[in-house]
Amino acid sequence: MIVEDDPAILEVYLIKFEIEGHRVCGAQNGQEALKLLDSFGPDIILLDMMMPIMGGLEFMKQFRAQPRPAEVIVFSNISAPEQRQEALSLGAADYWIKSDFTPELVTRRVMERWQKRGS
Repeated sequence: MIVEDDPAILEVYLIKFEIEGHRVCGAQNGQEALKLLDSFGPDIILLDMMMPIMGGLEFMKQFRAQPRPAEVIVFSNISAPEQRQEALSLGAADYWIKSDFTPELVTRRVMERWQKRGS
């Protein structure tokens, strides 16, 4: 699952994962993502931090209120150490800065994590 409010970025990543043969869904805010969790059942969630309606930190709080097997990777332009620490303390598995990654690198790193989860 990709949770991203920028439609262009969301579309790029949805297409990239689909081309690689993976089932993927997208949401434009945390509230939409919470509604999709039960029907989609993602293994990994790429989560933006700054979004309208419900941002990433609030999503993390509500997501972790009920046990779920999905791993959350924050994928944000916010590089502030306190934001990173808060996301990690709420259960994020990792915190990636968007400008440090190409779509190919994101896809590869997500798939590496997914394969390790299946081992």
